[in-house]
Amino acid sequence: PRPREHMAELCPPSRSRCGLLLVCLAVANAFGGLSDDLGLHAVPLFRKPAVSTGQLELVEEGLNVLRAQTEPFAIVSAVGPTRTGKSSILGRAFFRGEHENIFEVGSGVTSHTGGVWIASQPIEVKVADGNTLRVLFIDTEGFSGVGGITSKTYEANLFGLVYLLSSVVIFNTMFPVDASTVASLNAHASHALSMLQALTDSGQAVQKSKPRLVWAIQSFNIFNLHNSGMAAEDLLAALRNASRATGQEHALAVLGDAASNSAWLVEKLFEEQELVTVRRPHPSDEIVANLAKYNSSLLSADYLHDADQLQLATKHNLKPVHRCKEDGTILTITKCTAEPLVGADFVKQLALWLKHGFILDRSDLEVDYASETETLNNLRERNRVWFDSQCKSLNEELRTKFYWYRDDSTMNQGLRQEAVAAVEKMMKGFHGAALSKLVESGVFWKFPGKGAMLVEAQAEQAMQRCKETLDGTRRHMEDWVAQRGKGEKLPQELQKEADSIAKKGLYQLVATDSSCFSRTDAHRISLGSRFTLASCAEAVSQKCECGRGFEFHEGNDGYCGCGTAGTPNSDCTEHQEDFTYGNSRYVMYNPACMDEKRGRAMAEAAASAESHSTGDGDHDGTVSASSVDKSPAAYAPTPQKARRVCFDVYD
Repeated sequence: PRPREHMAELCPPSRSRCGLLLVCLAVANAFGGLSDDLGLHAVPLFRKPAVSTGQLELVEEGLNVLRAQTEPFAIVSAVGPTRTGKSSILGRAFFRGEHENIFEVGSGVTSHTGGVWIASQPIEVKVADGNTLRVLFIDTEGFSGVGGITSKTYEANLFGLVYLLSSVVIFNTMFPVDASTVASLNAHASHALSMLQALTDSGQAVQKSKPRLVWAIQSFNIFNLHNSGMAAEDLLAALRNASRATGQEHALAVLGDAASNSAWLVEKLFEEQELVTVRRPHPSDEIVANLAKYNSSLLSADYLHDADQLQLATKHNLKPVHRCKEDGTILTITKCTAEPLVGADFVKQLALWLKHGFILDRSDLEVDYASETETLNNLRERNRVWFDSQCKSLNEELRTKFYWYRDDSTMNQGLRQEAVAAVEKMMKGFHGAALSKLVESGVFWKFPGKGAMLVEAQAEQAMQRCKETLDGTRRHMEDWVAQRGKGEKLPQELQKEADSIAKKGLYQLVATDSSCFSRTDAHRISLGSRFTLASCAEAVSQKCECGRGFEFHEGNDGYCGCGTAGTPNSDCTEHQEDFTYGNSRYVMYNPACMDEKRGRAMAEAAASAESHSTGDGDHDGTVSASSVDKSPAAYAPTPQKARRVCFDVYD
């Protein structure tokens, strides 16, 4: 039994009036408390599927909790929209004290609970006949959550299964409530009805009595109710009257009832419905947002009182999980001769419900296309774009790793091989990854057979294309690493090579995967895009600010650029470690600029370079700015002299 000293937490001294104290004593006596095992915690019972088909997956850890029940037991489950305090109210109402945060409580705006979780041990409850009944509590993922991947089909199956396995369902929402909240509850009830129909059609009719519904409305302003002269029962009646038809009322035949004129499916699917108002836990927004950090003794006495009322409403007429001896799908409690189930039998029943009761929310099938052909064509194009983007990412990864491990060593060689193996492994996961992504599409589920075949075929084709791309990149990078190992040519060698090229009037490829990169903008000139190699060389030869080095990148929209004359980047060798995949670097003789204009550009560059020097000239014969004649006569159109000035300055 729960220790008597725990009453201090259930009934804070500040609120220990006679009436409230009697209520607290009744609650404490009714719920016998936890076992002495301090290991009480929540374990997963259902998890969300890796591929979000909407089909929940059973978890052995939670099933073992059920199998351990060798005596009759009941199940109480909390469901409802996300971020409405389901986990908190379960803890404060039924586990107050050491284990009041048994179900993890979020503090942000995104969904916190994922899947379905069950307490690892039951609580003993005194029921109406004076006997005790073990109760297991279940917390569920909120509907319409932010920050998680769910679908309407997933939520429909979650509610349907919770409806089937529960003795009492707590539907938790936030104040205020209106017709849209009622419509949401009615829609969930229709999902339960659809699951019952699916099980009946598959020969697995559900033989149990209807569960009870307790509707908890949190952060309730009780004065709104008082000002309207209403009690909680009156509010429930008003909400029931606000219900609208779901279009599934004809399916009530599965319950053995004739078609009903009532739009409130809830009263047909639940034995009883009770509404409990729950006031705000604390005036402070900070405390409410971080409720898990604060002990119940710090919370509002009104909130704790309302949590106790929720506990009493849940306990009322509580029945163990069972099977009815009578034929029929879901029976009223008066028509059911109940045979309580032990845990092992209940697990078998649960597995059958999961296997045969799968339902599909029709809203997941809505598409914007009129014909099957157009729909699948659009799906095919989206798939292609996605596959191409995945392959492009792997290709970039491979090039990056080769560049990182470019030095020729045994360790780097091993790392390059590991990089190749890693991207190939990721590529082989295309099929599974594609299904995980594409099964979320309503299009996929509208045409499941053809959609699956389309994904299979496209995945195989994409893997083949990507393998060819990756093999080509691997060979290219291996060649690049090998060429790099032979060493880059020194500037002096490039100068001699340029002299040789000049005699032929040509330009020559110096390096691939390299550019005219410089950390100084003034050392690199961009000529633009949409060039061919020949037109790029022609443009460079006409632009006298360019030195002898230039770059051309056909894959980058025909980009063309050059190193600036009279700078360390004149031959595009300022940074020889530069790596630009697919770019090519050239050196050329530039006869078109060996004139007065060229000479002026060279002299201005030389003057700029020497402006930071403290001497009149270098001892190795370099021409200083002061030694350059800036008169017009100095710019004689003699190519030999212009070239000599350029390279003297460079040296």
